[in-house]
Amino acid sequence: MNLSDLTLRIQSAQQDGRFKVLPNSWQGPDFQSNDVLGLARNSALKTHLLQRMLNENIPLGAAASRSISGNLPIYHQCESALAQYAGTQAGILTSSAFQANALFFSTIPTRHDRIFYDKSVHASMRLAIHQSKIPSTGFPHADFNALESLLKKPHAGQTYLAIESVYSMTGSISNKTDLQSLHQSYGFRLVVDEAHSFGVLGHQGLGWALKKDREDWIFATIIGFGKALGSAGGGILGSQTLIELLSGTGKGFIYSTGIHPLAALQVSELMESPAWIAEGITQLHKNLNLIHGPKKPNSVPWILYMPMPKNREWEAKFGLKYLTPPTVDAGQEGYRCMVHAHNTEQELLTLNGCLRR
Repeated sequence: MNLSDLTLRIQSAQQDGRFKVLPNSWQGPDFQSNDVLGLARNSALKTHLLQRMLNENIPLGAAASRSISGNLPIYHQCESALAQYAGTQAGILTSSAFQANALFFSTIPTRHDRIFYDKSVHASMRLAIHQSKIPSTGFPHADFNALESLLKKPHAGQTYLAIESVYSMTGSISNKTDLQSLHQSYGFRLVVDEAHSFGVLGHQGLGWALKKDREDWIFATIIGFGKALGSAGGGILGSQTLIELLSGTGKGFIYSTGIHPLAALQVSELMESPAWIAEGITQLHKNLNLIHGPKKPNSVPWILYMPMPKNREWEAKFGLKYLTPPTVDAGQEGYRCMVHAHNTEQELLTLNGCLRR
């Protein structure tokens, strides 16, 4: 079998810096993962969930798509708990936030519509938009003057606006006041990827949006469970009509097996018993008070992005990966450091020492 064409593509990706090599498991202090509240490693939560799996006879897998025989009760429980926690009418589970973006943009906008998106949104959202084949235009990050120029152009169909609440590389927070003002003027359908804010930002970890925002003017919320919630999977929150259209016609949902039941159980538990999240948020902010690095306005403090030349100390002590284009913009190469609830005081002191240099 001749695979020379694949070999050439691998070599091309390596030369361009686009080829990702899977590292060995890092055994040092955790300043890399998205487990900001430490829930993925919470031994009390793990014991509790495994006991519930046994007591409630929850299976290890769905064994079929939900449209056949895999529509487990724990999925409905999780979707209902998510919607109630977030303040939406309904929700739908997906295997990841990546799949949630793919499901939404392949199902909801039509060829008569248009999509505007912040050019700094996550790769999963950009890819989903481009693969949808819906006419789309990106605008410079957080440049709402440029966005308004696009919105002013007449259009007969619906306009969808795709943003992140917290941008994953730099931690910058979208300006809700400006977006709400634009929405009042132009009435677009706002799609917010809250993967990096849901469960940790705002009152009780509700995320960037308040319950009233999701009722009044946010069309859809994309969430991921592999960040603050310490699990795996994702979902979409919105109106009952939106969720019915996704579950009834979305091919990415209809032809997929449901997420791991343990992940659904974990998210359901966290939504119904928010003390787990509250404890993590409290400890996270205690740890953040020990950090003496530069504070960036309009950004979350647990994502530290440091543009700099390649630095072996950051890599050796903390296992951080040097970020280059296209992951970050040209000229913004550097390191992304995550602060967590489970970081020890000594680890944070070591980090402080590097931040001062």
